[in-house]
Amino acid sequence: MRRSHVVLAGAAMIAGAAALLGNRGVPPAEVQGAPLLAPPGAPLAVAPDAKPTPAHTDPSALLDLDHLVLSAAGDHYEATLKDGRHAVLTLDPGLQAYAEKLLTEARAPRGAIVAMSPDGRILALAGRRAEPSPPHRTEPEPDRAGKPPRRPRTDDSPPPTFDWRLATEAWAPAASVFKLVTASALVAAGVGPNDKVCFHGGIRSVVESNLRDDKHDSRCESLTYGVAHSNNAILGKLAFQKLEPAALTRCAHDLGVGDPLPGVELSGAAGAVDIPSTRDLSFAQTAAGFAGSQLSAVGGALLAATFADDGEQPVPRIFTSIEGVAQEAPAPRRAVSAEIAKAVGQMMVATCEIGSAAKSFGRHQQLRVAGKTGTLTRSEPFYMEHSWFVGYAPADNPQIIVSVVLGNPENWHLRGHEAARRLIDRAIGREKDRAAKITSSRRVGW
Repeated sequence: MRRSHVVLAGAAMIAGAAALLGNRGVPPAEVQGAPLLAPPGAPLAVAPDAKPTPAHTDPSALLDLDHLVLSAAGDHYEATLKDGRHAVLTLDPGLQAYAEKLLTEARAPRGAIVAMSPDGRILALAGRRAEPSPPHRTEPEPDRAGKPPRRPRTDDSPPPTFDWRLATEAWAPAASVFKLVTASALVAAGVGPNDKVCFHGGIRSVVESNLRDDKHDSRCESLTYGVAHSNNAILGKLAFQKLEPAALTRCAHDLGVGDPLPGVELSGAAGAVDIPSTRDLSFAQTAAGFAGSQLSAVGGALLAATFADDGEQPVPRIFTSIEGVAQEAPAPRRAVSAEIAKAVGQMMVATCEIGSAAKSFGRHQQLRVAGKTGTLTRSEPFYMEHSWFVGYAPADNPQIIVSVVLGNPENWHLRGHEAARRLIDRAIGREKDRAAKITSSRRVGW
């Protein structure tokens, strides 16, 4: 069996097990702290200051990313915990490497990708930052003729580096992904997926005239249409007319969007919400995703997984076994009713077949995908267009959950849904390859 050893870089883990797995496929000159490759067969490294830890200590406290070395052994990763025990992680080496490759191709100042199985096993956990340096604020001294000298073209930006915390921290606005929360609250309040609402505008904003019936209302479409096409006027108007702020806040917490990550194996936050207490324009804008909510990549994966499993939300986990003892999956919790989850899930299918993600997935593709896009631009501390996709595939029998957020500059290379499509294709393709190998081996009597 071929074994390759990869030194992880990153901050010390306080309460979480994640992986910044070696920057494989990235030229060493591009990434700060390029991997040091241990020779084949070398022992797994433990932090030099590691001390014996009682067996009952939470495994989440036993990984130190500053000193840890993982070993890719076939189709899984192995690690030695700080107390010397041996662990097998849920991370899939192929998907982890591919997620890191996609982040490198995106060249985004910030980005994160999570792939997860429906039962909560983290298959890929990747983050990458390449934030630009602050703009120059001083002008060069003029020459004797009074002409300012030509400024040399220098780039003071730090080199890109992989950082797993970008996958577990809520640094990006939830944008239109928050429409999944609003849609869930609306369905719970009695709004049917096919109930029509008349509106105008709503492509890029929510304004006061969108909230009430108006003479400019020229079209009537359903809640499903509003989610699929990310129409802000439809979601803002329905929220303003049908929801109490407390109900939307409660639904956000039911779905875990405003809470820390569940379980003990990953530290961080699923997201954060700050919903106005008064039903006004700002409340409608929040319901549409313009403000008041943030989401982490892991939080986005948990949100999508909830609709993939009829309203039950899994607990994210990263340990398969410790000392050969399988780590049982924590029981999922009921976040929303099965009826709500199925209704919103169909809206997510419409998003990929006829809505904002149709360019990447489309209704004529063999693989049906359920998902939600989100886009929101901020200019501080520098320009960043947050491009989201959360979803699952296949839509009728979920095997993979994906969450992608890219903080793109003005000249972007990948959108969230494009990276997600490639990751889904890779994940489903791997499953098909494995199934084919199993079938073939059975035929020849292995």
